[in-house]
Amino acid sequence: MFTRSITLTAILFLMSCSMGTSPKSTNGFDSACQIFKEASAKNLNPEELGNYIATELDNMGDQIASKEAKEVYHVLFNVNPNQRYSLFKESAETTLKRDWDCQAMKALYES
Repeated sequence: MFTRSITLTAILFLMSCSMGTSPKSTNGFDSACQIFKEASAKNLNPEELGNYIATELDNMGDQIASKEAKEVYHVLFNVNPNQRYSLFKESAETTLKRDWDCQAMKALYES
């Protein structure tokens, strides 16, 4: 629990340092979810899946909260895999200031 608190604090700190505004309506967290949907439809082994997701996230482009989504995704590899989705979700909701969910990401992390 202590590790989760420190990790979440680090994620939120990174997000607060890099928050910016953009007129674009697509956000990085929703784009990340779409990447997970596409990845789950592919027949990839775990290593290929991880590489596909990381590459697609890195190529996401300049969207609202895209930098934050990328940072959170990369930081999550320092925490237990069964905590990754809940931390990503919490970070998305904190950044976007609304409810956020991604069933494709949840399914991959909680399987």
